[in-house]
Amino acid sequence: MDTISVIVTAYDKHDVTVAHVKESMKASLTPYEIIVVNDGGTPDLRDKLAVLPKECQLIYARITEDIPWNYNGACNLGAWLSTGSYLMFEDNDNIPTRTTYQEMIDYFKANPEVGKLTGTKRMEIEQQDLDKPLEEWVMRGKRGANMGTAMIRRNIYLMLKGHDERFCGRYGWMYYDYRARLLKITKISGKGQFWYVRDAQSNLDRKTSSINWNLYRKNARAKIMQHQGGILNFNYTFEYL
Repeated sequence: MDTISVIVTAYDKHDVTVAHVKESMKASLTPYEIIVVNDGGTPDLRDKLAVLPKECQLIYARITEDIPWNYNGACNLGAWLSTGSYLMFEDNDNIPTRTTYQEMIDYFKANPEVGKLTGTKRMEIEQQDLDKPLEEWVMRGKRGANMGTAMIRRNIYLMLKGHDERFCGRYGWMYYDYRARLLKITKISGKGQFWYVRDAQSNLDRKTSSINWNLYRKNARAKIMQHQGGILNFNYTFEYL
């Protein structure tokens, strides 16, 4: 039986994360489990999630070290804790539409040569829309696909040995490295839409500059550093809520 493990990575903006989990549980195809990975943010996210009605299994994990923008490690931790045959990675501010999971699974079944699916479009909404029912959310713009918000076959993720945790915050390097390795063994396509919550990113300046972004991409192409494989090189806790 095909099962989906949804892995939501977050740092702060806990109300956005809670709204995200609620909507994921209401999907037309209910995930087997949702794993929320708190990337070193404040621990009160746990209590906010614990009171939610559970439509599926909910796992809460928290990286207990202050590693700036440890997105790579958070994805690896979520995958390590998961059991699904499909892994759905989602930033907390990228909320799936109700039919996204079903559309992606149907596409995978019809296209066995494809190993990863990114969302085709992100519809921009304001953070205050999350206080209203989904039917009242107002789209105020559109964005392209987010390479990190995507569904991947579990066996493909394991073959890739996850993300390289040495490159925290260096998205230019991380995404190029990951995509280059992925395309050696499978194909990437797009299916499904997500709501993008404006101004829901971390309020800390943990991203690198555009200059560094391009430098990391250049270094990745030159293969200055080779992929080591995800090693969960940090301390963490987790529990079933």
